[in-house]
Amino acid sequence: MHLLARTTTSTTPKLLARQWLVLYQQGPVWVPPLVYTGLVSNLYLAFSSSSSCSSSSSSSFTTLHLAAAALTFSIIPITFLYLEPGINGACKWKVEMLLRKEEEEEGGFRMPPAKTLPSVVRHSASEASRKWAERADMADLVVAWARLNHARWVVGVVAGLVSFVASSGGGVLC
Repeated sequence: MHLLARTTTSTTPKLLARQWLVLYQQGPVWVPPLVYTGLVSNLYLAFSSSSSCSSSSSSSFTTLHLAAAALTFSIIPITFLYLEPGINGACKWKVEMLLRKEEEEEGGFRMPPAKTLPSVVRHSASEASRKWAERADMADLVVAWARLNHARWVVGVVAGLVSFVASSGGGVLC
């Protein structure tokens, strides 16, 4: 984690806010296809191994692929229930705070509140996250965001390793 603390830059808070927002808004382009592909692939392998292998090996391969599917799927609730009202929301709140005055001459920079599902163009911060964002520097928020996102991709790597173990141990090739 010490490496992430050194990733802060000497850029201005407003520039960092713009850069973070552009990066954050790329998430829906990359994350859902990877999650859905991993989920569907592991479910397919789980059910394929259960129908093509002997019952003793089938059960362990099926269990491992189902575990990999569950780990992969867990990225969605982690994102929506933990990251969005927390660090993602805090960063979006800070971005608006930093860019609002500068952008007012050009029509204003505003993010309306999210009404249903979290959105990359709407606020989703809890009250505590908003207060945190008001006290924190943008650089500190970006480092915290990077740490939590690194932890999230580790879940995907673990799911991939579990799936690999299940597949290399015989899996659908029984």
